[in-house]
Amino acid sequence: MKKIIIILVILVISIGGIYMLIHNKDSSISNLTNEEEIVLSRYKEMQQAMVDKDIDKLNRIVKDGTTFTHMSGKTQTKEEYFEDIKTGALDYQSYTIENSRISIEGNKAILKARLILTANAYGAQGTYPFNVSAYFEKVDGEWLYTNKS
Repeated sequence: MKKIIIILVILVISIGGIYMLIHNKDSSISNLTNEEEIVLSRYKEMQQAMVDKDIDKLNRIVKDGTTFTHMSGKTQTKEEYFEDIKTGALDYQSYTIENSRISIEGNKAILKARLILTANAYGAQGTYPFNVSAYFEKVDGEWLYTNKS
């Protein structure tokens, strides 16, 4: 009888984990404050805008003067980076965010997470997993993506 109960408990836990993975692009969300949820939502909004090639939305989310550094070490201005997204040189296709942690101090926030990005980056098609530290600054009541300051 104990074996049946243990098997049922394991089954229930497994089904719950599968449900979270299917219904949530971030399986690590738990007990976030309202402000942390807003920062995470803003990061997801930015990732989706890159997939959708929505440059207008990206311009609203990313603070002017922000630069982007690729895994290769190449650094681009906001305008150069968005142009590559617009033309398809950077073709983001999907993303998954895992293990996100957010810390907020005043008008600054840091989101640390594991990002799994499927993209065609300058002709190199693949799925790229990496750890990210995303920085945000609250400007006029809105969290904007920016560089570490």
